[in-house]
Amino acid sequence: MTFDSPRATPLRGRAAEARTNDDAVLTAAREVFAERGFDAPMSAIAERAGVGVASIYRRYPSKDALTLDLRLRALRQVTEIAREAMSSPDPSVVRAFLERHLREAASPLATTFGRHVLRDPEVDSAAEELRATLEELIERDRERGFVPADFSPGELMIAITHLRPRIPTDRERAIQLHLRQLDHYLLGLQHSVEHPESVRGETMTWAEWVSFNSAD
Repeated sequence: MTFDSPRATPLRGRAAEARTNDDAVLTAAREVFAERGFDAPMSAIAERAGVGVASIYRRYPSKDALTLDLRLRALRQVTEIAREAMSSPDPSVVRAFLERHLREAASPLATTFGRHVLRDPEVDSAAEELRATLEELIERDRERGFVPADFSPGELMIAITHLRPRIPTDRERAIQLHLRQLDHYLLGLQHSVEHPESVRGETMTWAEWVSFNSAD
């Protein structure tokens, strides 16, 4: 995956090289943390990225700084996917959002870091922007009868966690399996519109979802 928006201004020379190295470090960090947990050493990330440990610490003075940057970029990526899903020709924009997320986005941060990520004003702002975007996305499908009245942005995000487990197979097969589970999930979601009494418990709030992704 890439961490940059496709609309970002192209960089050249040393700036482009620095961006390439930064992306390599962030990709390596996601992979290493997912495989070995949050306690994985920075040296393992450096080895995976093909850079020196010192170069990582020049950019990220601590593991907390690295994971905060990862979270910020991930939130922005999901927000962009949600915005573009609203222009999809698919009758269900929630379906369009989930399918593209399963095909393209990085694995959910909650399953990568647990609650090791600290809070930060910039991250909080990005999370709120994502919440507002998902609210708009869900409202469109609610009006079309694709999601139940109490379906929330928090529930949409936690669904991704369930729909994207780590599977020990190649990427193409993993995506096939994830999309198959998505079809089952959407059928169940449609059923809950017609039979709300069949769904137990209360909807997940956004504050609850945020709490799953931070140490504060």
